[in-house]
Amino acid sequence: MRNKTLYTVSIIYLLIPNIIYYLYWVNYTFSIAGIALLIYLLRKCILQEIPFPKSFIHLKDICIALSLAVGLTLASGITGFAFQTMDHWCHNAKFQDLLQNDWPLRFPANHPVMAYYFGYYLVPVAVSKMAGYISTAAILIWTSLGIALGLLWICISLDRKWWAALLVLCAGDFPRVFKGIASHGSIQLYRYEDIGVEHWSNLENLFWAPNQFIPSLMLGGMLFHMIRHRLDYALLCFPIGLALWWAAFPALVVGLVTGVLLVFQWIRWGITFQRLFQQVLLPSIAAVPVLLLFQSHPHPPENGLIWEFRSDIGNLLQEYLVNTVADVLLFVLVYRISRRAGLPGISPVPFWTLICITLLFPLVRVGKVNDMLLRGMMPVLILIGCCLLYPLTSQPLSKVLAALRGGVNCIIIMLALALPAVVGIGRLYRAATLNRITALWSPPNARFVAIPYDAYPSLYETLRQRWSQQEAEQYLGKPNSFYEKYIAPPPAKDH
Repeated sequence: MRNKTLYTVSIIYLLIPNIIYYLYWVNYTFSIAGIALLIYLLRKCILQEIPFPKSFIHLKDICIALSLAVGLTLASGITGFAFQTMDHWCHNAKFQDLLQNDWPLRFPANHPVMAYYFGYYLVPVAVSKMAGYISTAAILIWTSLGIALGLLWICISLDRKWWAALLVLCAGDFPRVFKGIASHGSIQLYRYEDIGVEHWSNLENLFWAPNQFIPSLMLGGMLFHMIRHRLDYALLCFPIGLALWWAAFPALVVGLVTGVLLVFQWIRWGITFQRLFQQVLLPSIAAVPVLLLFQSHPHPPENGLIWEFRSDIGNLLQEYLVNTVADVLLFVLVYRISRRAGLPGISPVPFWTLICITLLFPLVRVGKVNDMLLRGMMPVLILIGCCLLYPLTSQPLSKVLAALRGGVNCIIIMLALALPAVVGIGRLYRAATLNRITALWSPPNARFVAIPYDAYPSLYETLRQRWSQQEAEQYLGKPNSFYEKYIAPPPAKDH
């Protein structure tokens, strides 16, 4: 398989739930226009000549990617095979609600369309509707395919070094290791509060938000591939637009990064209105209905500068220094060591753009649990991890060691890149010891029990009873919103 084929398959994978969206979530006029636009953009993508590197993705790498993807999917808890975090109550409720109700999902029935990104769930639920029950096999296959595509993008960008691709997933967890060491010494670095200032690695997010892990992995890997090979960043506009229906914050953040890089690219290369319209505006138009759906909440998500929600500014500063500044200093140190050693690297503009985003995002709160920081940073950390590991993978190990001249530089880089993996190893060990297989011989009081899909009558009730009334209402649509009046299909009572 060639890189162009991987690009096309990735777009088709992201596209399928968007086709379903236009079939069920919008009225007939927008449905016909939206599907026609998506097919036109897909056809253009397939036919256009893209100067991808002439490398070939071997069958061995495809098999490794699929094997790792199946393992990560089972470990994530999304199929009910292994330990599940609290968020799986919500994931399972979405699968169940989509299975037992007509689309678009409304709560209560015949009320406004629920304003949430359901992209990840639609294909497994479509299969489940045909089967008449939640098909965990469909969930496993669909999730594994998406993770495999994302892993392949990272792998080919890092010269087929799978160890490096896996370390990329752990980037961003150094503060968690640091805090773990401090806690063993009974040192309190800061006091935990309701609204945290903390980013998580993609591997950690996998256990909480596999629906957002997939597009973050794919978009981050694709964008780094464009950065490394100095390709046209506009190639990301279509997949970013498609990913919005999968995961709002990761898609918006990758759109922000891509937009900044596009401006620098246009300054160097120039831009015509025709290219701007074809490459940027058309894919953006295809995503407008989804954006309007997200805007149709009765109340906007909680947002503002982070210190407006925290009473102890001193404690906030300590948390920011531990969780953000410490990680950024580590990223910059590894980057500078690699540059001084003369190892191959990417252009400084993308790296420093990512560093600025990492420093600035914690200063703003968006969402009940600061979702913009927790989920929006996922593709950013994929990109930073690739930037740091690329210099080590682009040369034979002997040349890398010679360039670093051994000693302190090697130790710093090894610790900086390998230590965050300790957290991920711990999470994988938890999944390996708490699952359906180990439950066969575990004592009754310690057995793993999967979260049921039908524990509550609806997604709304799941959120209300497991979290809070505020959490339950965050997905509800807004009566008389622009989306409800002009874009959504009429509710059943109007037929």
